[in-house]
Amino acid sequence: MDEARAIQFLSEVRKPLLNLHKAMLDHERAEYEREFGPTTPAAFLQVLINGTGFRWLMPLSTVIANVDETLDAKDAQPEDRIGAAEGVTALFSGEESAEFFERYQALLQKSPDVLQLHGVVAQLLNGVKN
Repeated sequence: MDEARAIQFLSEVRKPLLNLHKAMLDHERAEYEREFGPTTPAAFLQVLINGTGFRWLMPLSTVIANVDETLDAKDAQPEDRIGAAEGVTALFSGEESAEFFERYQALLQKSPDVLQLHGVVAQLLNGVKN
């Protein structure tokens, strides 16, 4: 992949990744509230940050932050942009985090919303492979 293709991919995949992340958090919050009862957004944020049950989501959060930083950085080098794009593809292929990949695959079976948004991301991932 060259730098121009990496920039295009990162620009195209950013919003779908954010939408997917939100859908995943919404699903996880609903599951949490089913077990523990309703919670405020601030309380759930604390559970996300401090609870071990949600650490599996951290690789996705990190990839999204890296995409944003790379797109915003005026001094980013070609290898930074290519590396950020490769980080996205590695995460969704299972190369980056086995725990994320396993939990994500299970979530695709549980949540139609996550599955639908995965389809958008998957199309972009397939496009970058070709």
